[in-house]
Amino acid sequence: MNYRKVNDKIFVSLQTGDLINESMRQIAVEENISNAWINGIGAIDNVEVGYMDVKNKKYQKRNFDEHYEILSLIGNITYKDGEPFVHTHVTFSNTEYNVFGGHLFDAKITATGEIVLSLTDSKIDREYNKNIGIHTWCLDENH
Repeated sequence: MNYRKVNDKIFVSLQTGDLINESMRQIAVEENISNAWINGIGAIDNVEVGYMDVKNKKYQKRNFDEHYEILSLIGNITYKDGEPFVHTHVTFSNTEYNVFGGHLFDAKITATGEIVLSLTDSKIDREYNKNIGIHTWCLDENH
């Protein structure tokens, strides 16, 4: 992984074998990121995605083990329990041009990953929402 910070952006080049979310978390720690928006493209395999089953308050997960093109990677970096938390969603296609997507638990880069982090100074924490079973943004000024 290589990255360069330019003003309020960090340009990231992921290499073969790098994990997307783990790499974003590492940068968040190294650069002391308060909050960032994530956008990216690239090529991946070993993809684990899911969707939130709100009724059961549990993610339904699925693994994809072929080679895929990222059509869109989007997400954010906030804080959960005092630590940087990476939340991403991905849309990707296979060699037959079938498209898949969902909440990204993580994926491994096969060729390259090109990601931009748009930074802000406003720290956003997450709090557990018992109604849906996940940690969501807490935008309360007193938090």
